[in-house]
Amino acid sequence: MHLKRLEIQGFKSFADKIVLDFNSGITAVVGPNGSGKSNISDAIRWVLGEQSAKTLRGGKMEDVIFAGTEHRKPLGFAEVTLTFDNADSMLPVEFSEVTVTRRVYRSGESEYMINKTQCRLKDIYEMFLDTGVGKDGYSIIGQGRIDEILSSKSDERRHVFEEASGIMKYKVRKQEAEKKLEMTRQNLIRINDIIGELEIQLEPLREQAEVAKRFLSLRESLRELEVNVYIENITRFKEKLEEFEKNYITINQNIESENSKLEEITNLNQRNLNLLKDMDNRLEQAKQEFYAIDGNLEKCSSEIRLNEEKKSNLTSNISRLDGEIAEIEEKIKELSGEEEQKNDKINYLNERYGEYSLKLEESEQQFKAILDTLDENERYIENLKSSIMEKLDIQSDKRTQINNVKNHIEIIQKRQASIDEEQYKLILEKDRESMKKEDLSEGISKVNELIKNIKEQLDALYEKRKDLGLKLEEEKKRQNNVRSEIQVKTSRLRMLKEMEKNLEGYNRSVKVVLQACQQSRDFGRGIHGALAQLITVDKRYETAIEMTLGGALQNIVTTTEEDAKRAIEFLKKNRLGRATFLPISAVKGRYLEESIINQLRSQEGFIGVASDLISCSPEYRGIVLSFLGKVVVVENLDTAIKIARRYGYSFRIVTLEGDLLSTTGSMSGGSKTQKESGILGRNREVTELSEGIEKLKSDEEELEKSCNSISSMLSDVVDQISDNENSLKNNELIKIRDESHLAQVEENIKRILARVDMLKQEKEQLIRQETEIEEELKKYEEELTLIEKDIEKTRSKIALNQEKSKEQQGVRDKLHADITDYKISVNSILESMEAVRESLERIQNEKNSHAKGIERRIAEKKRNEQEIASLEEKNEGLGQLIKRYEEAKSGKTFEIDRITEEKKVREEESADTVEKITQINKNILLLQEECNRIEVKKARIESDMESIQNRMWDEYELTYTNALELKKDIGSITQAQKKINELRSNIKELGPVNVAAIEDYIKTKERFEFMSAQRNDMEQAEKKLYRIISEIVAKMKTQFMEQFKLINENFNKVFRELFEGGRAELILLDKENVLESGIEIEVQPPGKKLQNLMLLSGGERAFTAIALLFAILRLNPTPFCVLDEIEAALDDANVYKFAQYLKKYSNITQFAVITHRKGTMEVSDALYGVTMQEHGVSKVVSLKMGEKVS
Repeated sequence: MHLKRLEIQGFKSFADKIVLDFNSGITAVVGPNGSGKSNISDAIRWVLGEQSAKTLRGGKMEDVIFAGTEHRKPLGFAEVTLTFDNADSMLPVEFSEVTVTRRVYRSGESEYMINKTQCRLKDIYEMFLDTGVGKDGYSIIGQGRIDEILSSKSDERRHVFEEASGIMKYKVRKQEAEKKLEMTRQNLIRINDIIGELEIQLEPLREQAEVAKRFLSLRESLRELEVNVYIENITRFKEKLEEFEKNYITINQNIESENSKLEEITNLNQRNLNLLKDMDNRLEQAKQEFYAIDGNLEKCSSEIRLNEEKKSNLTSNISRLDGEIAEIEEKIKELSGEEEQKNDKINYLNERYGEYSLKLEESEQQFKAILDTLDENERYIENLKSSIMEKLDIQSDKRTQINNVKNHIEIIQKRQASIDEEQYKLILEKDRESMKKEDLSEGISKVNELIKNIKEQLDALYEKRKDLGLKLEEEKKRQNNVRSEIQVKTSRLRMLKEMEKNLEGYNRSVKVVLQACQQSRDFGRGIHGALAQLITVDKRYETAIEMTLGGALQNIVTTTEEDAKRAIEFLKKNRLGRATFLPISAVKGRYLEESIINQLRSQEGFIGVASDLISCSPEYRGIVLSFLGKVVVVENLDTAIKIARRYGYSFRIVTLEGDLLSTTGSMSGGSKTQKESGILGRNREVTELSEGIEKLKSDEEELEKSCNSISSMLSDVVDQISDNENSLKNNELIKIRDESHLAQVEENIKRILARVDMLKQEKEQLIRQETEIEEELKKYEEELTLIEKDIEKTRSKIALNQEKSKEQQGVRDKLHADITDYKISVNSILESMEAVRESLERIQNEKNSHAKGIERRIAEKKRNEQEIASLEEKNEGLGQLIKRYEEAKSGKTFEIDRITEEKKVREEESADTVEKITQINKNILLLQEECNRIEVKKARIESDMESIQNRMWDEYELTYTNALELKKDIGSITQAQKKINELRSNIKELGPVNVAAIEDYIKTKERFEFMSAQRNDMEQAEKKLYRIISEIVAKMKTQFMEQFKLINENFNKVFRELFEGGRAELILLDKENVLESGIEIEVQPPGKKLQNLMLLSGGERAFTAIALLFAILRLNPTPFCVLDEIEAALDDANVYKFAQYLKKYSNITQFAVITHRKGTMEVSDALYGVTMQEHGVSKVVSLKMGEKVS
C-alpha cells in the first residue's frame, strides 16, 4: 500500500482545489516560511481523523475552513481526500484503490467517507489500526512528535512505542474488556441488591404460602360440608313445596267451581241487565218520541198563531193600499186642475221672464233631488215591509225553540235526580272499602317501618363493612408500602455500610492504609482514620464543606508525626502511592478575628464560619480549624463577592452551592453532578437510614395490630348483615301479601271513585247543559222580545216614512209648479206655446205615473188577498195535524207507563241475582285468601331455597345441579353444622390470609433462583473477563517486550549509522510493570560518555530522536511517512546524513517530506513548491528533478 494522491479544497490557506500526486521514493514539499506548506501535513493528519483543533494549530475546528482575504470571500466548507493504492490488500477492504474523505461545514457538521460512501470516524480509525497509518501513529511525524520523544516525561514517549510494537489493538481490547468488567461488577452489585431483597421477601412469603395452603384445605372441607347441608335443606324445602302445591291445586279447583257458578249467574244477571238496558233505551226512545210529538203540537199551534198574525198584517196592508189609491186619484184630480191653471198663467209668466230666469236652474236641481229622495224613500218603505214579514217568520221560530228548550230542561232535571241516588249508594260502598284499606295500610305501614329500620341498620352495616374494608385495604397498603420502604432503605443501608467497609470513594493509597489499620492493630495504633470519617456535617452544609475541603477529606489523621511517618514508609515500601497525613500534635488551627466575625454576623446572607458548622471530637478541633477556621459560609455567590470585596479577599468564602472564592481572588464553581452521598455525607446517611428503618418497623407492627383489629370488626359486621338480611326477607314477604290485598281494595275504591267521578262529571255536565240551555232560553226570549220590538219599530218607520213621503211629494209638486212657472216666465212669446205643451206633457206623464201607481197597488192588494186565502188553508191543515199529534201523544203516554212497569219487575229480579253474585264472590275471596297464604308459604320456602342457592353460588360458584355431584352422607345436620362452626373457627384463627402468597412465593422463589443463576453467570463472566484481561496483558507484555527489544537493537544500529559510531539504548524504568513503565533514552555519541538524552545538545537530541524514528520504521515499515521539517534543528552535515539515510529507506517506505533544507531537496525524487502569489491563498507548483532549482 502507498499514498497515491492528496486533494485539498477550502482547507486553511488552500482556497482553490489542489491535487498532489505521490509516487514511490521521496516527494518533497518546499516553500518559504508562511507559504502554507505545513498545511499539507495538517490536511493529511485531519483527514485521518484528528479531532484536536490545537494540534491543527487552530482555536476551533471551523478554523480549518478558508477564512477569506481582502479580495476573496470565506468558503462554507473544507474538504480533503487521500487516495491509497491497496493492491497488496494491506487495508482490510475489498478495493484495490481506497479514498478517504473528510468534509466540515461552518455549521460544525462533519462528514466522513470511504470510497465516497458515508461512514463513521471509528470506521476510518479501525481500517488503519496497526498499519502505522493514523493521526496518532508514526506515519505523520512533525516537530511535535520529535518534541514528544525528547520530552522530559518518559511516560509520554510510551505512545510511540505502543504504536510501533503493535499492541494498540490489544490495548483497545483490554479497555473494552475493562469496561465490560466494570459493567459486570455494577450488574453484580445490582443483582446482589435484588437477591438480598428477594431473600428478605422469601421467608415471609413462605410462611404466608403455608398459611394459605392450610386455609385452602380448611376451606375445601368447609365447602364440602356446607354444600351437603345446603343440599339437605333444599331437599326438605322441595318436599314441603310439593305438599303446598297439592293443597294449592285443590283450592284452585274449588275456586274454578265457584267461578263457574259465578259465571252462570253473572250471565243471567247480564241478560237481565241487557233487558233492562233495552227497556231503558225503549223508554228513552218513547219519551223522545213523546217530546217530539209534544214539540210538533206546539210548533203547529205556533204556526197557526203566526198565520193569524200574518193575515191580520195582510188585512192592514190591504186597507193601507186602498187609502193610497184614493190619495193618488185625488192627486190626479189636482193635476187636472193644475193643468188649467198653467194655461192661465202662460201670459203672466211671459211677463215675468226677466224676474224668474235666474231661479229656474235652482228650482230644477231641487226638483231632481226631491224626486231621487222620493224614489229612495219609496224603496226603503218597501224594504221595511219585506223585513217585517221576515221578522214575523223568525218570531214564530223563536217561540218554537223556547218550547223545545223548556222540555229539554225538564229531562235534564230528572237525570240529575237519578244520578244523586246512585252516588249515594256508591259512597256507602266506598266507605266500607276504605275501612278495609285503613286496616291493611296500618299493617303495611308497620311492616314498612320495620323494613325501613332493618334497611337503615343494613345500610349502616354495609357502610361500616365498606369503611372497614377500605380501611383494612388502606392499612394493608400502608403496611406493604412500609415494608417496601424498609426493604429499600435496608438495601441502601447495607450498600452504604458495604461501601464504608470497602472504603469506596477513597484513593487507593488512603484505602490501603485504612484497610491495613483494620487488619492490624499494631499498624493502626496512632492512626485515627480519614478526616471524612471523623467529622459530621449537617446535610445543608455538606456541599459547601465538601467543596472547601476537597481532597483533604481523604487526609489521614494521626496522633503524632511518627505515626504519619510509619504510614508513609508503609506506602513507599509497598509502592502504593501517596497520601496526606494530619498529625494532631503538629497541625494547629487558624482563626478569624472575633471583630470580623461580629461584623459578618450583621451581613445579610452570612451563615457562619465553616469550622463552627462541623461536629467532631475535641481532639480533632485543631485540624478542623486549620482547614476551615478562616473559611466563611454564605448563602449565595453575590453575597460572597460582596463580603470578599469588603474584606479585601483576606479569607476564603464558600457558598451553600459550593462556589469558592480564594484569598488570591480566584473563583471556582459551576454545576455539580447529582450523584449518591459523598464520603462526607455517608455516615450521616447511614445514621438517618438506621433511625428511619427502626421507626418504619415500629410503624409496621402498629399497622399489623390495626389490620387484625379491623379484620375482627369486619367479621362481626358480616354476621350482623346476614341476620338482618334474613329478617328483611321475611318482613318483605308479609308486606307483599298485605300489599296484594291492599291493591285489590284500592282497585275497588278506584272503581267506585271512577264511577262516582263519572257520575259527578255527568251531573256537572248536565248542570252545565241546564245552565247553557237556560241561558239559551233566556237568549231566545230576549231575541223574541227584540224581534217583537223590532217589528213595532219597523211599522213605526213605515208610517213615519209614508208621512215624510207625502210631505216630500208636496215639496216636489210645489217645486215642479215653480219650475213650470219659471220656464213659462223666462221663455219668450215664441217659446211660450212650447213651454205650455211641455207643461201639459209633464202633467200628463205625472197622471200616467199616478195611474201606474194605482195599478201597482191594486196588484199588491190582490197578492195580499191571495196570501190570506193561502194562510187560511194552511191553518185548516194544521188544525187537522194537531188532532193527529194529540192522538199520538196519548198513545206514547200509554207505552211509557207499560215499559216502566216491565222495567220495575226486571229490576227486582236483577237485585236477587246480584245478592247471589255477592255471596259467591265472598266464597271465592276466602278461597283466594287461602291460596295467597299458601303462595306466601311457598314464596318463603322458595326464597329460603333461593337464598341457599345464592349462598352456594356466592361462596362456591355452584348451582344446585352441580352441587348434587358432591353429595354424600354427612349424618346428622346438627353434627355437620357443629363441624362447620369448628372449621370456620379454625379459618378465623388463621387471620388475614394472602392466597396469592402461594403463587407469589413460587414466582419470588423462581426469580430468586433465576437471579442466583444470573449472579453465578455474572461471576463466571467476571472471572472470564479477568482471565481475558490477564491474557491480553500477557500478550501485550510479550509482544511489547519482543518489539521493544527489536526497536532497541534497531535504535542502536541506526544511531551508530547516523552518528558514525557511539551507541544508544532504551531503558524501561519499571520492568515489573512494563505496560505502564516510563522509557528513558541513554546515548553515547562518538567521543563522549554514556548519558541521558536530556543532557545532549539540541542538535544531538533531535538527531537522536530521528534515529529512534528510523529504528521504528526499520522494525515496522509504514507504507508511507510524512515528515514535517523534523530535520530543521540539524546542521548541514547532519542534514546530509539524514538525507542519505532517507534515500536509503525510500525503497521500503514512501516519504513525503516538508522541508526547506537543501540537502533534503537534493535527494528527493519529486518536488512540489508552495507559494502565496495572492496574499492569504496558497498555490502548488510541481517541479521535476531534471529542472534547475535556484
